[in-house]
Amino acid sequence: MIPTVARAFTNSARSNRHVAVLGANGGIGQPLSLLCKLNNSVTKLSLLDLKGAPGVAADLSHIPTTAQVKGFNPENIGDCLKGAEVVIIPAGVPRKPGMTRDDLFNTNASIVRDLVKSVAEHAPKASIQVVSNPVNSTVPIAAEVLKKAGVFDANKLFGVTTLDVTRASTFIAESSGKPSEGPSYNVPVYGGHSGKTILPLISQATPNTQLQKEAHEALVNRIQFGGDEVVKAKDGAGSATLSMAFA
Repeated sequence: MIPTVARAFTNSARSNRHVAVLGANGGIGQPLSLLCKLNNSVTKLSLLDLKGAPGVAADLSHIPTTAQVKGFNPENIGDCLKGAEVVIIPAGVPRKPGMTRDDLFNTNASIVRDLVKSVAEHAPKASIQVVSNPVNSTVPIAAEVLKKAGVFDANKLFGVTTLDVTRASTFIAESSGKPSEGPSYNVPVYGGHSGKTILPLISQATPNTQLQKEAHEALVNRIQFGGDEVVKAKDGAGSATLSMAFA
């Protein structure tokens, strides 16, 4: 389970953080950039995308918070990453109805590869959080790129899978007949971030929750494939972006 950038920066954490978001104009990138702008531990926020990042930055710059924000186009990626301590990568194409996360591999793998090459060159000591799916595959690719560049640090490369934990808390509260109490539930979730590799440990949830076998199996399945609900509900217009940014 990987903490989000928002929750990683607690009140006791050092301020003066420089965060870079690569893919800041996308469905996840925009709300994620907003959350970073609202985090008091972030003092410098650098946004990059194929296009539109300066516009996102201009919009966010009107919000009176500690973070100073600037947008960059791809040709200025070095300036975007210079001095970055945390790099978040939500760049890539979203899922459409009928697609699995694995179907995104051919496109998103090359995007992550190229971005991580730039991180290795311009911000080799940064903590990297990979959001781009399929996370089970994009993180190993990022690791190999960093190893080849001689800057790999296993303690600074993460695959962001916290959405599964967020869904588990929400769904178990609903299954218990207490939908408004989702924040009070804690469900350990292990494994990867792709269907059956997502392993919620309902028996270890707090507060303790007893479910009949059928309800238990349905809950596990919903946590594993919750993203499909959103893709279907958006009728092909996108995937889980707001909840992913929150997570």
